[in-house]
Amino acid sequence: MSVEPISSLMLSTPSMTETRNHKTENTFSTWLGSQIMETNNQLNAADQALNDLASGKSTNLHQTMITMEQAKLSFQYLEQIRNRLMSAYQELLREPI
Repeated sequence: MSVEPISSLMLSTPSMTETRNHKTENTFSTWLGSQIMETNNQLNAADQALNDLASGKSTNLHQTMITMEQAKLSFQYLEQIRNRLMSAYQELLREPI
């Protein structure tokens, strides 16, 4: 039975710079941007579903209502995020320097 030296184990671990670079890819601004894009896509899909229903291209009222409600909930979620961010920003402005 052979025992590996400790130095070979140290070389196999990722370096600190690699770890930092990996973490910067998943920032809050990236997440927020993706949520905004997803909400926009859902709103566009709801608008398209409503137009299709109104023009007679689609007769599935149930699916149209589900699509519209999903877009509504997504927008409300994004609105709450904005409200919390504004509240936090205003608190920071009130902090004495």
